Formats: sequence, C-alpha cells, structure tokens
Amino acid sequence: MSPNAVGGAPKTLAQRVDRPRISDLAYEDVLRAILDHRFQPGQRLSIRELAKRLGISQMPVRTAIDRLAEEGLVDIRPRSGSYVRQVDERDVAETFDIRRALDQLAAETAVHNATEEDIAELEDLVVQMDDFDATGSNGMKRHDRLNWQFHLLIVGLSGNEKLYHMYKQLNAHLTIASVHVSNRDWAKRVPQAQREHRAMIQALRARSAEDLSLVLADHAKRSKLALVGDIRRRR
Repeated sequence: MSPNAVGGAPKTLAQRVDRPRISDLAYEDVLRAILDHRFQPGQRLSIRELAKRLGISQMPVRTAIDRLAEEGLVDIRPRSGSYVRQVDERDVAETFDIRRALDQLAAETAVHNATEEDIAELEDLVVQMDDFDATGSNGMKRHDRLNWQFHLLIVGLSGNEKLYHMYKQLNAHLTIASVHVSNRDWAKRVPQAQREHRAMIQALRARSAEDLSLVLADHAKRSKLALVGDIRRRR
C-alpha cells in the first residue's frame, strides 16, 4: 500500500503541494498588512474574514496565524481570538541588541562578497533616501522601506541564509513597534543616518570588516535609543 493511502484515499499532487503554498501566501499577505500598518498593534485578526477576503478556506489562514504567533508577531488568546502583538520598549531594546549582533556577523563576510554592482545598488538607495518628504506618514513609510532595503542588502551579502531570515523576522518586530509612535522628528535624524549609510558603503568598498562592524554597531545603538525614546514619550 502506498504511504499516501494510509488513513484514506491517496492525495493528489495538487493536494500535497498547493496547500503549503496557500498557507505561505496567506502568511505573506497578513505579514505585509501588519508591516504596511493596515493592521494596527492590538487589532483583532478574524480568521473567517481573512479567509473570505483571500478567497481561501480558513485552515491555511489559521496555519499562517499560528506561524506569525510562533514568530512573536501575533498573540493568540484562548476564547478571545488572535491579535497583532503590541511591542513594548523592552522588546524593542532586546530586538535591536540581537540585530546588532547579526550585523556584526554579516559584516565579517559581506565585505568579501560585495561586488561593484552591489555597491552601486546601495549607493542608489542612499540617493533615493536623500530625497524624502518630511510631511505626513507617506514620506516616513517610503524612507523606512528604502532604509530596510539598504540594510537587508548588506545582510544578504553575507551569503548566510539563516542569518538573512532571522534579520527579516527582527525587522517585522521593529516595524510593529514603529506603529506605536507618531514621530514628527524622524526627518531630523535622516542626515546622521545617511552619513552612517555612506560610511557603510565606504567600508564595503575598502573591504574593511572592522570599519563596517563599527559603523553598523553605532547605527543600531542610535536607532535603538531613538525608537525606545519615542515609545516612552508616547505613554
């Protein structure tokens, strides 16, 4: 007897392959809604409504919600439902500390793997971040997106897939935290951040892991203090 036939009729290839893909798509959809601020911290996530909107059954949505809960992005409360997690200042501080450690690890190999094309792409992102609209939330969202692309590219140059995946998860936590604050002073921090971004590019071009590690560490420490301070002032 075929192993697929145990406990019932054999599953088709579509049944074996498509279900994980559907839950992955549901996961990406809900995660993107959280990162784009369409789902706010503390907001209840209705599995039924999500399934209806996505045009799929509730099971893959439930699987996606469970995955987000395992990653600490969603709270599942018995007899109550699932909610976008509300991140506090301790979570933010600890997340930045872990991110800083991952930055150091990425720096060790990124300087050896970066090509001229990679460096040109980083320079282009910095130029785009120079052009920002300090009014309203759209300017901040665009800048945050470009900033994240910049840092993710550097981490990707490490060639370490597990490191890359962990780094992406950490960013989701920090993005949720940023939803808590309406920071009118964010634009004032851009010039310093841009100087640090250019220093990172210079370190990559010089193939100096030590210089890249130092500027990444200072960048993460400053970002940590800024976001924790914003959360405290929001209380």
